[in-house]
Amino acid sequence: MKRAVLDEPGLIRWGRVIGESAAREAVFVALHGPLGAGKTCLTQAACAGVGVHETVTSPTYTLVHWYDGDRGTVAHADLYRIAHASELPALGWEELESHPGPVFVEWAERAGEELPPDRWEIRLDFAADGALRTVTAHALGDAPPIPDPGPCAAPAREASC
Repeated sequence: MKRAVLDEPGLIRWGRVIGESAAREAVFVALHGPLGAGKTCLTQAACAGVGVHETVTSPTYTLVHWYDGDRGTVAHADLYRIAHASELPALGWEELESHPGPVFVEWAERAGEELPPDRWEIRLDFAADGALRTVTAHALGDAPPIPDPGPCAAPAREASC
């Protein structure tokens, strides 16, 4: 398991690395964390890492967005508005699971047992300093190793020590 505390620029730098690696490996990425913790920000940076040039927004109301990038197509889903995993087929869950490129799913815990066994799990939480995020990341099943967020860690701040 990998952990780091990232500021917004660090989260964006790591997100680009995540996107490049997820595109190369066609990884399903399950994103967890409270509202405002940075799940969409991380996905926007990951899409930039895949070479997406259009504006990436949260699919909270549409549930799934597809983006074409220089290194492939990215799927971005937001499960915040679903009440139960039984709703997944209606949003095209099978297509997401079988997508040959990177898939980023916000509020992934709402998929329950329907999450693929081979995936990256990323959790973002607010750190003591509200501008920082604690990132916990690990690969499950046969997913390739997840890039370490450590090199993107926030510099130490006197006020937060």
